Amino acid sequence: MDQRVARGEQSKTVIKYAFLKLFKKKEPEDITVIDICKKAGVNRSTFYAHFSNIDQLIQEIIRDNVAIVCKGYDTQWNLPLEDGGVERSQVETYLTLFLANPALQRFCTCSNNIRYREMIIRAQVEFSLGPENSPERYYRAYFQNAGVFSCVLEWLKNGKPIPRDEIVEIIHQYSKAMYQSVSR
Repeated sequence: MDQRVARGEQSKTVIKYAFLKLFKKKEPEDITVIDICKKAGVNRSTFYAHFSNIDQLIQEIIRDNVAIVCKGYDTQWNLPLEDGGVERSQVETYLTLFLANPALQRFCTCSNNIRYREMIIRAQVEFSLGPENSPERYYRAYFQNAGVFSCVLEWLKNGKPIPRDEIVEIIHQYSKAMYQSVSR
């Protein structure tokens, strides 16, 4: 790899890492390019060589973290099973990987979380669909991911009040109902 390209990738990684460090204590809208550059030890021109603005940086960080979660399980939910639901083992794996990703959890709990939830859902759909991207397939995948994601977030928001195996079953039943309503 060309040294210049390697340095560029290293700078980009340092910028992302600096944002995530700041994000642990600050809301995204309170973080400035100057804050990120100071934390990363780079100048503003280096930031702007990689990102046009902080939103683009956030979108890339979200995509990176969704990719980490999605690579850990079969990204295309196996539908349909006999009953039309997502396999419980896939739901269990998804929960494990999502709960192990502090960046995604933080994006889901920050003050402007609705905006970031949408980015996470879109990233999951785009990652799982790959090159086949018909509008019908996209929206089916979007609604399925949005529903599963909403169940997980509600469970987390309420402090995980029900056992994990029950939330897995709820998600399985949701996916079953969703599949059956779309299949009609």
